[in-house]
Amino acid sequence: MSHKLWINTSLLKAPNQSIVKRYRIMSGTLTFCILIFIPLGLITGNSGSNNGTICATREAFRLCSHKSILTEVNELRNEERLQISDLGLLSIAAGAFKDLSITHLYLNQGNQISILTTDSFSGLPNLKWLHLDNNVVSLSSNLFEKLKSLVSLSLVYNRINNIPARSFNGLTKLTFLYLNHNDITHISANAFQGVSSNLMYLWLSNNQINEIAPGAFAGLTQLNQLHLESNHLTSLQAGFSDGLINLEVLFLNDNQLTSLQQSTFTNLGNLQKLYLQNNNIASIESDSFVALRKLEFLQLNGNHLTIIDNGAFYGLIALKELHLSNNEIQELKKLVFKDLQALTSIHLNRTNLTDLDIEQSGLPSSASVISTK
Repeated sequence: MSHKLWINTSLLKAPNQSIVKRYRIMSGTLTFCILIFIPLGLITGNSGSNNGTICATREAFRLCSHKSILTEVNELRNEERLQISDLGLLSIAAGAFKDLSITHLYLNQGNQISILTTDSFSGLPNLKWLHLDNNVVSLSSNLFEKLKSLVSLSLVYNRINNIPARSFNGLTKLTFLYLNHNDITHISANAFQGVSSNLMYLWLSNNQINEIAPGAFAGLTQLNQLHLESNHLTSLQAGFSDGLINLEVLFLNDNQLTSLQQSTFTNLGNLQKLYLQNNNIASIESDSFVALRKLEFLQLNGNHLTIIDNGAFYGLIALKELHLSNNEIQELKKLVFKDLQALTSIHLNRTNLTDLDIEQSGLPSSASVISTK
Protein backbone atom coordinates (compact mmCIF):
# COMPACT_ATOMS: atom_id res chain seq x y z
CA MET A 1 0.00 0.00 0.00
CA SER A 2 1.42 3.43 -0.91
CA HIS A 3 0.80 7.13 -0.34
CA LYS A 4 1.41 9.95 -2.82
CA LEU A 5 3.59 12.81 -1.62
CA TRP A 6 4.46 15.96 -3.57
CA ILE A 7 7.84 17.46 -2.74
CA ASN A 8 9.34 20.67 -4.12
CA THR A 9 12.87 19.95 -5.33
CA SER A 10 14.05 23.34 -4.16
CA LEU A 11 13.73 21.94 -0.64
CA LEU A 12 14.86 18.36 -1.09
CA LYS A 13 17.14 16.45 -3.42
CA ALA A 14 15.44 13.80 -5.50
CA PRO A 15 15.92 10.23 -4.20
CA ASN A 16 17.81 7.65 -6.20
CA GLN A 17 14.73 5.48 -6.70
CA SER A 18 12.60 5.62 -9.81
CA ILE A 19 10.59 8.86 -9.94
CA VAL A 20 7.98 10.42 -12.12
CA LYS A 21 8.72 14.00 -13.07
CA ARG A 22 6.01 16.42 -13.95
CA TYR A 23 6.55 19.97 -15.09
CA ARG A 24 4.30 22.93 -14.74
CA ILE A 25 4.62 26.68 -15.20
CA MET A 26 3.59 28.75 -12.20
CA SER A 27 3.91 32.58 -12.33
CA GLY A 28 6.48 32.30 -15.06
CA THR A 29 8.77 30.08 -12.97
CA LEU A 30 9.51 26.46 -13.89
CA THR A 31 8.90 24.27 -10.85
CA PHE A 32 9.75 20.55 -10.64
CA CYS A 33 7.34 18.32 -8.75
CA ILE A 34 8.22 14.75 -7.88
CA LEU A 35 5.76 11.92 -7.27
CA ILE A 36 7.32 9.47 -4.81
CA PHE A 37 5.81 6.19 -3.64
CA ILE A 38 6.61 5.59 0.01
CA PRO A 39 5.65 2.47 1.99
CA LEU A 40 2.88 2.97 4.50
CA GLY A 41 4.20 4.17 7.84
CA LEU A 42 7.33 5.87 6.51
CA ILE A 43 5.82 9.24 5.63
CA THR A 44 6.36 10.72 9.09
CA GLY A 45 9.27 11.05 11.42
CA ASN A 46 12.14 10.24 9.03
CA SER A 47 15.50 11.57 10.12
CA GLY A 48 19.15 11.03 9.52
CA SER A 49 22.41 11.83 11.25
CA ASN A 50 25.97 12.44 10.28
CA ASN A 51 27.03 8.95 11.32
CA GLY A 52 24.76 7.32 8.74
CA THR A 53 22.03 6.19 11.12
CA ILE A 54 18.58 6.31 9.55
CA CYS A 55 15.45 6.40 11.70
CA ALA A 56 11.83 6.15 10.66
CA THR A 57 8.42 5.84 12.24
CA ARG A 58 6.53 2.81 11.06
CA GLU A 59 3.02 2.61 12.48
CA ALA A 60 3.47 2.21 16.26
CA PHE A 61 7.27 1.86 16.18
CA ARG A 62 10.37 3.94 15.65
CA LEU A 63 13.11 1.99 13.84
CA CYS A 64 16.75 2.94 13.45
CA SER A 65 19.36 1.25 11.27
CA HIS A 66 22.99 1.88 10.46
CA LYS A 67 24.70 0.37 7.43
CA SER A 68 22.01 -2.34 7.08
CA ILE A 69 22.16 -3.22 10.78
CA LEU A 70 18.97 -2.82 12.79
CA THR A 71 20.19 -0.86 15.82
CA GLU A 72 17.10 0.26 17.70
CA VAL A 73 13.35 -0.38 17.79
CA ASN A 74 11.17 1.58 20.20
CA GLU A 75 7.46 1.18 20.79
CA LEU A 76 5.26 4.30 20.60
CA ARG A 77 2.17 2.44 21.72
CA ASN A 78 1.32 -1.17 22.50
CA GLU A 79 0.93 -3.37 19.42
CA GLU A 80 0.82 -7.13 18.92
CA ARG A 81 2.52 -7.27 15.51
CA LEU A 82 5.62 -5.71 13.99
CA GLN A 83 6.66 -6.22 10.38
CA ILE A 84 10.12 -5.00 9.42
CA SER A 85 10.32 -5.45 5.67
CA ASP A 86 12.17 -4.10 2.65
CA LEU A 87 14.99 -2.53 4.66
CA GLY A 88 17.74 -4.74 3.26
CA LEU A 89 18.84 -5.68 6.77
CA LEU A 90 21.92 -7.86 7.13
CA SER A 91 22.05 -8.04 10.90
CA ILE A 92 20.27 -7.20 14.15
CA ALA A 93 22.40 -5.52 16.81
CA ALA A 94 22.42 -6.74 20.39
CA GLY A 95 19.71 -5.02 22.40
CA ALA A 96 18.02 -3.49 19.36
CA PHE A 97 14.53 -4.29 20.65
CA LYS A 98 13.67 -2.07 23.62
CA ASP A 99 11.32 -4.16 25.76
CA LEU A 100 8.57 -4.39 23.16
CA SER A 101 5.14 -5.81 23.98
CA ILE A 102 4.70 -7.50 20.56
CA THR A 103 3.69 -11.14 20.19
CA HIS A 104 4.38 -11.45 16.41
CA LEU A 105 7.58 -10.33 14.63
CA TYR A 106 7.94 -10.57 10.83
CA LEU A 107 11.41 -10.18 9.30
CA ASN A 108 10.67 -12.30 6.24
CA GLN A 109 10.42 -9.82 3.36
CA GLY A 110 13.07 -7.69 1.72
CA ASN A 111 15.92 -8.48 4.10
CA GLN A 112 19.05 -10.65 3.90
CA ILE A 113 19.75 -11.22 7.57
CA SER A 114 22.80 -13.42 8.11
CA ILE A 115 24.37 -12.23 11.37
CA LEU A 116 22.51 -12.87 14.61
CA THR A 117 23.57 -13.36 18.22
CA THR A 118 21.69 -14.44 21.31
CA ASP A 119 21.27 -10.80 22.34
CA SER A 120 19.75 -9.89 18.98
CA PHE A 121 16.48 -11.14 20.44
CA SER A 122 16.63 -9.64 23.91
CA GLY A 123 13.87 -7.17 24.77
CA LEU A 124 11.07 -9.36 23.39
CA PRO A 125 9.59 -10.96 26.52
CA ASN A 126 6.13 -11.61 25.03
CA LEU A 127 7.11 -12.77 21.55
CA LYS A 128 5.23 -15.91 20.48
CA TRP A 129 5.64 -15.99 16.68
CA LEU A 130 8.94 -15.23 14.91
CA HIS A 131 9.14 -15.26 11.10
CA LEU A 132 12.70 -15.25 9.69
CA ASP A 133 11.87 -16.78 6.30
CA ASN A 134 13.73 -15.73 3.14
CA ASN A 135 16.94 -14.68 4.85
CA VAL A 136 20.40 -16.29 5.05
CA VAL A 137 20.38 -17.18 8.73
CA SER A 138 22.83 -19.75 10.11
CA LEU A 139 22.01 -21.54 13.34
CA SER A 140 24.24 -21.50 16.41
CA SER A 141 23.98 -22.77 19.97
CA ASN A 142 21.56 -20.89 22.23
CA LEU A 143 20.65 -18.46 19.44
CA PHE A 144 17.03 -18.09 20.54
CA GLU A 145 17.31 -18.71 24.28
CA LYS A 146 16.08 -15.20 25.18
CA LEU A 147 12.67 -15.95 23.62
CA LYS A 148 11.11 -17.72 26.58
CA SER A 149 7.53 -17.21 25.33
CA LEU A 150 8.11 -18.33 21.73
CA VAL A 151 5.50 -20.77 20.39
CA SER A 152 6.31 -20.76 16.65
CA LEU A 153 9.64 -20.29 14.85
CA SER A 154 9.77 -20.16 11.05
CA LEU A 155 13.12 -20.38 9.22
CA VAL A 156 11.84 -21.40 5.79
CA TYR A 157 13.97 -20.58 2.72
CA ASN A 158 17.20 -19.77 4.47
CA ARG A 159 20.47 -21.51 3.61
CA ILE A 160 20.75 -23.61 6.73
CA ASN A 161 22.91 -26.68 6.06
CA ASN A 162 23.24 -28.11 9.55
CA ILE A 163 21.63 -27.91 12.98
CA PRO A 164 24.26 -27.39 15.71
CA ALA A 165 23.53 -28.85 19.13
CA ARG A 166 21.32 -26.69 21.33
CA SER A 167 20.36 -24.30 18.52
CA PHE A 168 16.87 -24.17 20.01
CA ASN A 169 17.87 -24.35 23.65
CA GLY A 170 15.65 -22.40 26.03
CA LEU A 171 12.54 -22.45 23.87
CA THR A 172 10.48 -24.14 26.54
CA LYS A 173 7.10 -23.27 24.96
CA LEU A 174 7.98 -23.97 21.33
CA THR A 175 5.19 -25.89 19.56
CA PHE A 176 5.80 -25.24 15.84
CA LEU A 177 9.23 -25.37 14.16
CA TYR A 178 9.59 -24.76 10.41
CA LEU A 179 12.95 -25.71 8.87
CA ASN A 180 11.67 -26.71 5.44
CA HIS A 181 13.19 -25.49 2.17
CA ASN A 182 16.77 -25.25 3.41
CA ASP A 183 20.03 -27.09 2.58
CA ILE A 184 20.19 -29.46 5.56
CA THR A 185 21.98 -32.71 4.63
CA HIS A 186 21.91 -34.70 7.87
CA ILE A 187 20.25 -34.74 11.28
CA SER A 188 22.75 -35.50 14.04
CA ALA A 189 21.96 -37.24 17.31
CA ASN A 190 22.07 -33.97 19.25
CA ALA A 191 20.42 -31.71 16.66
CA PHE A 192 17.35 -31.09 18.79
CA GLN A 193 19.03 -31.24 22.16
CA GLY A 194 17.42 -28.62 24.40
CA VAL A 195 14.31 -28.25 22.25
CA SER A 196 11.08 -28.02 24.21
CA SER A 197 9.49 -31.38 24.92
CA ASN A 198 6.24 -29.57 24.04
CA LEU A 199 7.17 -29.37 20.34
CA MET A 200 4.27 -30.86 18.37
CA TYR A 201 4.90 -29.98 14.71
CA LEU A 202 8.28 -30.19 12.96
CA TRP A 203 8.88 -29.41 9.29
CA LEU A 204 12.12 -30.69 7.72
CA SER A 205 10.70 -31.22 4.23
CA ASN A 206 12.35 -30.02 1.02
CA ASN A 207 15.90 -30.20 2.28
CA GLN A 208 18.74 -32.48 1.15
CA ILE A 209 18.67 -34.85 4.11
CA ASN A 210 20.34 -38.18 3.35
CA GLU A 211 20.99 -39.40 6.90
CA ILE A 212 19.20 -39.29 10.24
CA ALA A 213 21.23 -40.47 13.22
CA PRO A 214 19.63 -42.91 15.68
CA GLY A 215 17.99 -40.98 18.48
CA ALA A 216 17.92 -37.70 16.57
CA PHE A 217 14.35 -37.08 17.75
CA ALA A 218 14.68 -38.80 21.13
CA GLY A 219 13.68 -35.79 23.21
CA LEU A 220 10.61 -34.88 21.16
CA THR A 221 8.18 -36.97 23.16
CA GLN A 222 5.12 -34.81 22.39
CA LEU A 223 5.72 -34.50 18.65
CA ASN A 224 2.47 -35.05 16.72
CA GLN A 225 3.52 -34.48 13.09
CA LEU A 226 6.93 -34.95 11.47
CA HIS A 227 7.54 -33.77 7.91
CA LEU A 228 10.51 -35.42 6.17
CA GLU A 229 9.08 -35.49 2.65
CA SER A 230 11.06 -34.40 -0.42
CA ASN A 231 14.54 -35.21 0.86
CA HIS A 232 17.28 -37.65 -0.24
CA LEU A 233 16.76 -40.47 2.26
CA THR A 234 17.65 -43.93 0.94
CA SER A 235 17.25 -45.79 4.24
CA LEU A 236 16.21 -45.27 7.85
CA GLN A 237 18.51 -46.55 10.57
CA ALA A 238 17.36 -48.51 13.59
CA GLY A 239 16.60 -45.97 16.28
CA PHE A 240 15.30 -43.41 13.81
CA SER A 241 11.98 -43.29 15.67
CA ASP A 242 13.33 -43.37 19.23
CA GLY A 243 11.38 -40.99 21.45
CA LEU A 244 8.51 -40.38 19.02
CA ILE A 245 6.02 -42.09 21.28
CA ASN A 246 3.15 -39.67 20.55
CA LEU A 247 3.71 -39.19 16.83
CA GLU A 248 0.45 -39.50 14.87
CA VAL A 249 1.42 -38.41 11.34
CA LEU A 250 4.71 -39.16 9.53
CA PHE A 251 5.57 -37.87 6.05
CA LEU A 252 8.37 -39.78 4.27
CA ASN A 253 7.04 -39.47 0.74
CA ASP A 254 9.17 -38.32 -2.20
CA ASN A 255 12.46 -39.68 -0.92
CA GLN A 256 14.63 -42.51 -2.26
CA LEU A 257 13.85 -45.28 0.24
CA THR A 258 14.44 -48.73 -1.23
CA SER A 259 13.11 -51.08 1.45
CA LEU A 260 11.36 -51.25 4.81
CA GLN A 261 12.71 -53.25 7.74
CA GLN A 262 11.25 -54.47 10.99
CA SER A 263 13.29 -51.95 12.97
CA THR A 264 12.19 -48.92 10.97
CA PHE A 265 9.01 -47.97 12.79
CA THR A 266 9.52 -49.23 16.33
CA ASN A 267 8.30 -46.87 19.08
CA LEU A 268 5.56 -45.46 16.83
CA GLY A 269 2.68 -47.12 18.64
CA ASN A 270 0.42 -44.07 18.29
CA LEU A 271 1.02 -43.45 14.59
CA GLN A 272 -2.22 -43.06 12.62
CA LYS A 273 -1.08 -41.91 9.17
CA LEU A 274 2.06 -42.93 7.26
CA TYR A 275 3.00 -41.45 3.88
CA LEU A 276 5.57 -43.45 1.86
CA GLN A 277 4.48 -42.72 -1.71
CA ASN A 278 6.93 -41.91 -4.50
CA ASN A 279 9.97 -43.70 -3.13
CA ASN A 280 11.93 -46.62 -4.60
CA ILE A 281 10.59 -49.28 -2.24
CA ALA A 282 10.92 -52.71 -3.86
CA SER A 283 10.35 -54.89 -0.81
CA ILE A 284 8.60 -54.85 2.54
CA GLU A 285 10.24 -57.05 5.14
CA SER A 286 7.94 -59.21 7.22
CA ASP A 287 6.76 -57.44 10.39
CA SER A 288 7.88 -54.01 9.11
CA PHE A 289 4.67 -52.48 10.47
CA VAL A 290 4.20 -54.72 13.50
CA ALA A 291 4.51 -51.83 15.97
CA LEU A 292 1.88 -49.70 14.23
CA ARG A 293 -1.19 -51.01 16.05
CA LYS A 294 -3.13 -47.74 15.64
CA LEU A 295 -2.25 -47.00 12.01
CA GLU A 296 -5.39 -46.20 9.98
CA PHE A 297 -3.92 -44.85 6.72
CA LEU A 298 -0.96 -46.22 4.73
CA GLN A 299 0.16 -44.63 1.47
CA LEU A 300 2.55 -46.71 -0.69
CA ASN A 301 1.63 -45.44 -4.17
CA GLY A 302 4.32 -44.93 -6.78
CA ASN A 303 6.98 -47.37 -5.56
CA HIS A 304 8.64 -50.43 -7.16
CA LEU A 305 6.78 -53.24 -5.40
CA THR A 306 6.47 -56.40 -7.52
CA ILE A 307 5.62 -59.12 -4.98
CA ILE A 308 4.05 -58.63 -1.58
CA ASP A 309 4.81 -61.48 0.80
CA ASN A 310 2.85 -62.81 3.74
CA GLY A 311 3.61 -60.89 6.90
CA ALA A 312 4.18 -57.60 5.09
CA PHE A 313 1.16 -56.06 6.80
CA TYR A 314 1.22 -58.02 10.03
CA GLY A 315 0.16 -55.93 13.02
CA LEU A 316 -1.95 -53.39 11.14
CA ILE A 317 -5.12 -54.29 13.00
CA ALA A 318 -6.60 -50.76 12.79
CA LEU A 319 -5.75 -50.03 9.14
CA LYS A 320 -8.73 -48.67 7.21
CA GLU A 321 -7.21 -47.37 3.99
CA LEU A 322 -4.32 -48.89 1.98
CA HIS A 323 -2.88 -47.33 -1.18
CA LEU A 324 -0.79 -49.58 -3.46
CA SER A 325 -1.49 -47.95 -6.84
CA ASN A 326 1.20 -47.20 -9.43
CA ASN A 327 3.41 -50.10 -8.42
CA GLU A 328 4.63 -53.06 -10.47
CA ILE A 329 2.78 -55.68 -8.43
CA GLN A 330 2.50 -58.96 -10.29
CA GLU A 331 1.73 -61.30 -7.42
CA LEU A 332 0.03 -61.22 -4.05
CA LYS A 333 0.86 -64.13 -1.77
CA LYS A 334 -1.99 -66.14 -0.35
CA LEU A 335 -3.67 -64.49 2.64
CA VAL A 336 -1.35 -61.48 2.33
CA PHE A 337 -4.10 -59.19 3.68
CA LYS A 338 -5.45 -61.51 6.38
CA ASP A 339 -4.39 -59.19 9.21
CA LEU A 340 -6.24 -56.19 7.78
CA GLN A 341 -9.65 -56.95 9.22
CA ALA A 342 -10.53 -53.27 9.77
CA LEU A 343 -9.79 -52.37 6.14
CA THR A 344 -12.51 -50.42 4.33
CA SER A 345 -10.70 -49.68 1.05
CA ILE A 346 -7.65 -50.81 -0.90
CA HIS A 347 -6.35 -48.95 -3.95
CA LEU A 348 -4.69 -51.08 -6.64
CA ASN A 349 -4.90 -48.79 -9.67
CA ARG A 350 -2.32 -49.16 -12.43
CA THR A 351 -0.54 -52.29 -11.23
CA ASN A 352 0.38 -55.45 -13.16
CA LEU A 353 -2.16 -57.61 -11.37
CA THR A 354 -4.41 -59.52 -13.75
CA ASP A 355 -6.75 -60.90 -11.13
CA LEU A 356 -7.47 -60.47 -7.45
CA ASP A 357 -9.03 -63.36 -5.60
CA ILE A 358 -10.61 -61.67 -2.59
CA GLU A 359 -10.97 -64.86 -0.60
CA GLN A 360 -7.47 -66.10 -1.34
CA SER A 361 -5.88 -62.74 -0.53
CA GLY A 362 -7.52 -62.62 2.88
CA LEU A 363 -9.26 -59.29 2.37
CA PRO A 364 -12.32 -58.77 4.58
CA SER A 365 -15.56 -58.89 2.62
CA SER A 366 -16.40 -55.34 3.72
CA ALA A 367 -13.33 -53.84 2.00
CA SER A 368 -13.81 -51.96 -1.27
CA VAL A 369 -11.26 -52.75 -3.97
CA ILE A 370 -10.48 -49.81 -6.23
CA SER A 371 -8.64 -51.05 -9.29
CA THR A 372 -8.27 -49.64 -12.82
CA LYS A 373 -5.70 -50.32 -15.47
